[in-house]
Amino acid sequence: MERGTTLALVGPNGAGKTTLLKCLATLLRPSGGEGRVCGFSLREDADAIRERTGLLTVRGYVYDELTAEENLWFTARMARLGLSRESLRAELERVGLDRAADQRVRTFSTGMRKRLVLAQLRIRPLELALLDEPYAGLDTQGMALVDEYVREFRAAGTTVILASHQAGEATRTAERTAVLRGGKLEFADHDRAAATHLSAHSLGAQDR
Repeated sequence: MERGTTLALVGPNGAGKTTLLKCLATLLRPSGGEGRVCGFSLREDADAIRERTGLLTVRGYVYDELTAEENLWFTARMARLGLSRESLRAELERVGLDRAADQRVRTFSTGMRKRLVLAQLRIRPLELALLDEPYAGLDTQGMALVDEYVREFRAAGTTVILASHQAGEATRTAERTAVLRGGKLEFADHDRAAATHLSAHSLGAQDR
């Protein structure tokens, strides 16, 4: 798949979409087969892949005991980004969390957590953004924000894989589509070989 392309990975619940994204993000280790992300081996180069990828999940990988601003500051620090507090506040304002900047994340709803993770992804220089059910738990404004961020990722040359059981929403901003059922690729338009590779045809993950 060419850099800067957006792929909609659609399929019913239980199809293996989340497992695939977690494998690509190196959060799950494949039980068999080989795969490469951003030119690096899934088995041997996990750290290099993690530096270049970002994953949005339904709950998000954020620290409940930290505030929204502290979570964003920690993300910037880990990525060695010298962002000012004003810049962090501006990102939170953009995702609609400016009034919740000083609240601990444990009080956040699913939609608020997802907005915070979007801000985390936005401040990092990513080569690959993995979005798992990005529209779930969001209102109309939040869904429009996801679409806006996907377009910005693409303009910046970031490849996006957007996994969802809601085909209408997922394909709205995507240039290519792949259908996953039972852990197997059933259909991919435009570039079947690349989509088949992304489906990790032999990445039989240990946890589905």
